[in-house]
Amino acid sequence: MKKRDIVRYEIDPHNRLIYKKTGRESEVPGFRAVLDGTFEIDKNNYLTYHVKKSQISDNIPQQLKLKGTWSLDKEHNLVFTLDKWGNQIAGNKLTIEGELMGADADMLSFMVTSKDSDRKEHIYIIKLSGRWQADKYNRLSFDVEKEKGPTDRITFRGSWEINKQNEIIYTYEKPSRANTITLKGYWDIGGKHRIIYVLNKELKSEFDFKVSVGKSADRGLEYEIGIGAVPAKKAITLFGSWKLSPKIGLLFEMPSADGKINSIVLGAWGKLDKNYNLEIRLENKRGEDLGVDVKLSRKILQGQGEAFIRTLSSRKEVSIVAGVGFRW
Repeated sequence: MKKRDIVRYEIDPHNRLIYKKTGRESEVPGFRAVLDGTFEIDKNNYLTYHVKKSQISDNIPQQLKLKGTWSLDKEHNLVFTLDKWGNQIAGNKLTIEGELMGADADMLSFMVTSKDSDRKEHIYIIKLSGRWQADKYNRLSFDVEKEKGPTDRITFRGSWEINKQNEIIYTYEKPSRANTITLKGYWDIGGKHRIIYVLNKELKSEFDFKVSVGKSADRGLEYEIGIGAVPAKKAITLFGSWKLSPKIGLLFEMPSADGKINSIVLGAWGKLDKNYNLEIRLENKRGEDLGVDVKLSRKILQGQGEAFIRTLSSRKEVSIVAGVGFRW
C-alpha cells in the first residue's frame, strides 16, 4: 500500500509558493521547489496558485488548490491558515504580503507584487468576497463566506473616523507609513443606542454600532462610542443639518462625497418656545424615543411660511410623524 505524500506549503519573500514534500510515495523521494506563478481567490473564497514555471515541472500540477481560513496579520497582509484537507498540513500558515487597495460593500481588493526566477516583477490584484459587519466590540469586520464550513471573520483592528462627507475612513499601519481606505455608504439611526452605516442593504452589508444616547451639536448629531475588547471611548459626529417638512416630517440631511444629500426621516414631539424656536424630542421611524433633544431655529421654521408658524404657536404641543408629517 502506497504511503500518501504530505506537502508543506510556504511563501518566499517574493510572494512565490514553495512546494515541499515531507513524505513519499513508494520510491519517489521528497523534494522542495520554488514555483513561479500567481495567487487567485475563486468564487468560493478558496486559494489557488497558478504555476507558470517550476524547477521540476514534471512533478508539480499547473494549478494548486488550497483550503483554509482567512485572517489579517498586524500589517494587514492576508494570512491563509490551511485546513486538514488533501495532502495539506493543517495549521500551516501562508502569508501573502500585499497592499489593501480598496473595499466595496461585498469585496476586499489586495495588490500583490512578486518576482519570478528571472527577477521580473509582476503586480496583480486578488479579491475576497463577503460582507461587512460590526463585531460586538464595535470593530469593523469582513465576513468571508465559503461553499462549505463556517464563515471566516476578518477583524480590522486599526482606527476609523467619520469625515465631513459622512464616510468611514479606516486607517492601518504598514512599515514606515499609514494607509487609509474609504468605506462608502449612508447612515441610519436604529434606536436610542444604535447607529447603522449601510454599505448594501440587500446584502445586509452594514455596521450596526452600539453607542451612547446622541446629542445635538452645532454640526449635526454627536455620539460616544467604545471600540475594542478593552473599549477606547471616543466621540463621533454625523455631520448634517435639519429640515422640516409638513408632509414628510423631520429630515436630517447629510452631505456625501458625490455632492448628493442623504436624508434620515425622523419623527419628533415638542412645542414652540417664547422665541418661536421649536423644541423637540427625536423619535425614529417606529416612533421610539431616541433621547435626543433638538432646538430648531425660527429661521428654519420661517422657510415653511408665516401661516405655518401661526398654526404651531396656537398649539401647546405638536407631534411629527416620520414619513407622514405633522399631527396636531
